[in-house]
Amino acid sequence: MTLQLPTHNGTHPQKPTDSFTIPQQKERLENLLYQKVQQGEDISPCIEALYYLASKQTTQDQLQVMWAEVIKERSAFNSLQRVIITAFAILGMIAFFNGAFRSVKPSAATNPPAAVQPH
Repeated sequence: MTLQLPTHNGTHPQKPTDSFTIPQQKERLENLLYQKVQQGEDISPCIEALYYLASKQTTQDQLQVMWAEVIKERSAFNSLQRVIITAFAILGMIAFFNGAFRSVKPSAATNPPAAVQPH
């Protein structure tokens, strides 16, 4: 059974190309529900559609919460990764300069003169 929604040019089945938000869809269904109640028509399809939209909204809310958590975790991981890379870069520089300074031998001009020995 196709749910018929009123439009300005009569009724037509809701198409996937209709780009209404869930609150807008709920409002339209509620209006249709009130119209059907006033006319004494069967309202069960409207109620089922409202339940569907409510569960769809709940699912979207849960997905948004999960996505926000994923983004937070990804951000924390990226920050930790940067800290670790920086730490290894600093340790590498320390090791490089330590090795470079040890390999340089002091020149004679910087050595203190030898003590004069008696003859």
